[in-house]
Amino acid sequence: MRHPRERSISLLYYNDSHNYNVKMQMLLNMMWVPVRDRHERHNAFGGAQVLPPERFGMAAISTTSSSCTVRITGIVHKAFVSPFPKITYGKGISRNLTICASPPCSAIDPIDVQSPASPVCDSHLSLSDVPQRSDEWFALRKDKLTTSTFSTALGFWKGSRRFELWHEKVYASEVPNKEASKMNAMEWGAINEAAAIDQYKKITGHDVSSMGFAVHSNERLNWLGASPDGILGSFPGGGILEVKCPYNKGKPETGSPWSTVPFYYMPQVQGQMEIVDSEWVDLFCWTPNGSTIFRILRDRNYWNLIHGILREFWWGNVVPAREALLLGCQEQAQSYKPASRHVQTGLAIARSLKLASEAKLLCRETTGHVEFYS
Repeated sequence: MRHPRERSISLLYYNDSHNYNVKMQMLLNMMWVPVRDRHERHNAFGGAQVLPPERFGMAAISTTSSSCTVRITGIVHKAFVSPFPKITYGKGISRNLTICASPPCSAIDPIDVQSPASPVCDSHLSLSDVPQRSDEWFALRKDKLTTSTFSTALGFWKGSRRFELWHEKVYASEVPNKEASKMNAMEWGAINEAAAIDQYKKITGHDVSSMGFAVHSNERLNWLGASPDGILGSFPGGGILEVKCPYNKGKPETGSPWSTVPFYYMPQVQGQMEIVDSEWVDLFCWTPNGSTIFRILRDRNYWNLIHGILREFWWGNVVPAREALLLGCQEQAQSYKPASRHVQTGLAIARSLKLASEAKLLCRETTGHVEFYS
């Protein structure tokens, strides 16, 4: 099976359909093509392999170099029905190849997906304009390390939260029995986010544009994703709006807006600025009893520090565990479980505390009275 743009192809077949759906979910971010000709299949290690004629699979294609060498990983299964959502691509270098009888588009020239109404005009981004919290949005996030999880991946929290994030990314499922308080806090934030954005617009007079999901277009960073709550102005030069609705330890109705920014939001907002390529974020704290707005500036040295830890978590813990799981090596996959903290977690926390203390309070609103600070 050769393609005009290929120079070499290696095939690896996995004949066990056990835990099929789990294994397939691990390959969500790859291109898929039918593999039907049993006479032209070769083992990745060089030997010919003939499979029963009634079986067929799908081949996941990923390129490894600009020479167009590709690796195809096939999972053989009867009566295959693709579980994958429509895949879209943004600007930037792409080396994904499509091998099929009539490809819908050239895989060499990726499609630019961007809403005409979007204020983002920078090719730095790969955008998907799906509504936040939709099924498509969750599917896009599943195979990325998203900014909302950065503090967890960095090891900021005690207990098992770092392991739970690893489990979610490796097994494509959340750890059972997630804390009810965490779920309630997330629900509170989701319910009040729209009202909070309206309040921000009333206070500042700024227009706020929406963005579904953004992925850094740099090929080395396309495993990172962000879903800003809003985009402020046009790019370059525009900013990001990030909204927080504190749950106040289960009593949100009695909560008061922050007087200082919690340090554990620094990884999220700095990650958003890196992915969207913005120089500032307005962090808006909304409560039923008032609100505050803080301006946070981009810090590239801080990003370099946390990026190293995040990269190690993803490529040293998540990705090898996924690969082991695909080969049916459950015990080996478990061996890649991360520790609860990274050796540089303490330094990242210290730097986060410093950045949080430097965040500028722009204004405070209480019962309709707004006070601005210079």
